[in-house]
Amino acid sequence: MSGARRAVVVALVAGASCHRPAPLPPLTTELLTVASTLGDATVNESARPTLAALGAQLRTRLARPGATPAAALVATLFDAPAFAREVDDPDLRFVLLPTVLAARRGSCVGLGTLALALAELAGVSARGVVAPGHFYVEVAEGAHWRRVELLKSGAELPDDWYRARYGTPGRAVTPREVLGVVAYDVGNARRKQGRLVEARAAYARAVADFPTFAEAHASLGATLQMLGALDDAAAAYARARALAPNLAGLDGNVALLDAERAKRYVPDAGAPTRP
Repeated sequence: MSGARRAVVVALVAGASCHRPAPLPPLTTELLTVASTLGDATVNESARPTLAALGAQLRTRLARPGATPAAALVATLFDAPAFAREVDDPDLRFVLLPTVLAARRGSCVGLGTLALALAELAGVSARGVVAPGHFYVEVAEGAHWRRVELLKSGAELPDDWYRARYGTPGRAVTPREVLGVVAYDVGNARRKQGRLVEARAAYARAVADFPTFAEAHASLGATLQMLGALDDAAAAYARARALAPNLAGLDGNVALLDAERAKRYVPDAGAPTRP
């Protein structure tokens, strides 16, 4: 190859690399992966530039004099055009990151994981918090973790508000456990749709990512029971009970399972016995 042609090739490669999108950070990448593998969300390519634009907005706000991380994040989510909360419709489009971005609407999990993704993109320290039936975000500001309640336009609410509604302010979770929460919501949607094999796969992902999530173990057990895998269902229920002995509905499910197992494994009294 001549020197001139080599220079042209090098220039073309260099130019192409300048326009290659930067890789997304780990949690954001995994949220998109979960959406595509478990949730049938097919808009990841449009999600990437939207995430990049929102991340840039957040960084711009953070650079302003007097800005705080939580306030900048809340403004990015809720200043016009704002993301809206969804509290009635459990459809997965309000849970999974790509479709939350497309609809500009999300559940507590949908908006919460979006907030975590934007924080990750902008280098803001943030974490998810799980309470029974609820998910919100906390942002580090010095030695203080500032609550960001996504269903209240990012307000910082006291312990008593969470105790009155969920029984507890909840506990912080790791990024891997956040993925388990998303998978759990996918499992709930698939079970409601009667897509039990997919529900089982989603719940299995949930308990793998979030091993101490009692509700996910119990839901996996219920799905396995409906699929006829009774021994596996019993093991999942046992794990749920070990984690949360008073989990609502668990005793009833276990009683039904015990009756089904007894019926399946006890020989028919009228059947001939082997000599």
